[in-house]
Amino acid sequence: MASDEHGFTLPGADLPQPDADLRARREAVVIAHTIAETQWDIDGVFATFPRGPVYRVQAFEEGPLVGDAAIRKGYFDDMQQAFPHLEHDLHAVHHTPTAVILEAQARGRQEADWRGIPNRGKSIDAPVCVIFHFDGDVLIDETLYFDVATFQRQLA
Repeated sequence: MASDEHGFTLPGADLPQPDADLRARREAVVIAHTIAETQWDIDGVFATFPRGPVYRVQAFEEGPLVGDAAIRKGYFDDMQQAFPHLEHDLHAVHHTPTAVILEAQARGRQEADWRGIPNRGKSIDAPVCVIFHFDGDVLIDETLYFDVATFQRQLA
């Protein structure tokens, strides 16, 4: 889709939407991934990436985390220690030609210091958006969006 008047093009707008079978295969991967993540089964999370895991945590303003060790160190270890009982309530799922997008709410009580925020035993309750990028039905990366300022404010 392009606007000649404004010179603006939506990347991927010319790609076909996934059919019901592809949507179902992708959803099965996202469900397996999400269940593993909520149970802190990190090996199970990584198993959903046949080509190797890649995480992009946009709130951290850092480059992508590539590979098991980098993702454990850069995301899961601290998150699991700080929020061992983190819950996610799913609000919506969206399909695009190359991705599955989840809108959710993250809730949990802080039980350890996290990314410079001292533990005060307070809780977070904040919206998150997760984009699972696919090549066909193969998960190639996850991009996580949340407002770290909301976490900081709620945990202060």
